[in-house]
Order: sequence, then C-alpha cells, then structure tokens
Amino acid sequence: MVNKTDLFGLSFVNATPTEWYTHIKTILRQNGKAFLVTANPELVLRSLRDPGYKKLLTDATYITPDGIGITLASGRLGRPLQATLPGIETSRELLRAADKAGKSVFLYGGKPEVMKALVNELTIRFPRLQIVGAYHGYGQEGEATKALASSGADLVLVALGAPKQEEWIARVYGLVSHGIFIGVGGSFDVWSGHSKRAPKLFRKLRLEWLYRISTHPRGLEKALDLAAFALMVVRRRQN
Repeated sequence: MVNKTDLFGLSFVNATPTEWYTHIKTILRQNGKAFLVTANPELVLRSLRDPGYKKLLTDATYITPDGIGITLASGRLGRPLQATLPGIETSRELLRAADKAGKSVFLYGGKPEVMKALVNELTIRFPRLQIVGAYHGYGQEGEATKALASSGADLVLVALGAPKQEEWIARVYGLVSHGIFIGVGGSFDVWSGHSKRAPKLFRKLRLEWLYRISTHPRGLEKALDLAAFALMVVRRRQN
C-alpha cells in the first residue's frame, strides 16, 4: 500500500519515487488491475470546474502529482507531498518492468505517424515486450475499444490528452479483468521522437513546466491556467 493525501477534493499518492514505482510494478507483476491518473494543475482546475470529470477522477485507483505545481501547492496548504511523480516516468518504469517480465502492452492515441514510429521504437528498446494493440487516436476509438476487450493486455497506455484519455479509460475499464491503465498525454510524441522532453537542466531545476509552456501551441492558455491555479492556492491558504 502507498499513503495518500487529500488535496483539492482528490486523493493523491504521497510517496517517494522508489516507494511508488515498487508498488505499481508489483501490481503489474501480479496481474493486478489499476486506473492511474497523473494530475497536474490544469487537470485539478478541470476537476473543480466539471463535477462529472471530478467524479471520474475520484473513482480512479491512484492519482499521482504530475508537476511541481501540485507538490509546491501541497506544502503551501500544509499537506506536503513527498515528491512529484511525473506520468512519463511512471509509464517508463512500467514499460521496463513489463519488458523484463515478458508482459503485454496496448497502445492507443496520438497521430498515425506517431503510433507507427512509437511501435518501432518500443520494439527496439523493449524486445521482450508484447505489443498486443496499437491504435492511433484519429477515428479508431471503436476498433481500439473492441480490440482491448480481447487483448489480455497487462499495461494500457492512452495518449488522447485530458480529459479524453481519462474518459475513455473509464468507459473501457470494466471490459477487462486485469491491467494497469494510465493516461500518458504527450508521452507518445516524446518516445517516438516527434517531440522533445524538457532538457535535463530544466528537469533538474524543476522547471519542466516552463519548457512545456514555452514550446506548446496552447502555451498562453496553459500559462493562464497555472496563474489561476496559483491564485486559488493563495486564497485557500489565506482562508
């Protein structure tokens, strides 16, 4: 088990990276089932604005703090989280564990050219990993849903972006008896080589969010969301 801390009406995993990775990889190896949500400030704001989306998140098995904004806010509000647990890191750890154990993965989302490159890359990097489904995110929802139900996948990675990826997972979660489901946002783009993750210096200084905003097509919108989130935290601390 891992500890959890309530913030913004959501229950966040409160663990060190080692504790968290050990826990979730154990579930994978034991053929367990879990729905993981990686929550950054934008996702938290969406949950506060949309009761239906918030209900979906509270039904998830685990919510991890994805981004320094969440961990900083937890400290300001007197409920400190031990660490930021980026979704891309959790997904990478799960892929490594799945490869080592000869497990299977189901991939859904991203552009057609991204999915093609992703499959090639994963095949090279994880030779023991069984890819039992690979569907891009443009008009293949029906096919992906049907294929998932009979795939027997141990790990399901969904790159549709929030809130679509969490909504799809919630719809199909009951179709299978086991598997770890996680929404991975833009991770397919990074792994396939179609976009770059923030340089190591940015990550070391905990400024990955700044790099993402400066390079994202909706950078201004994301910056405004971060400002709104910061203001909300200040007001809650004052109250």
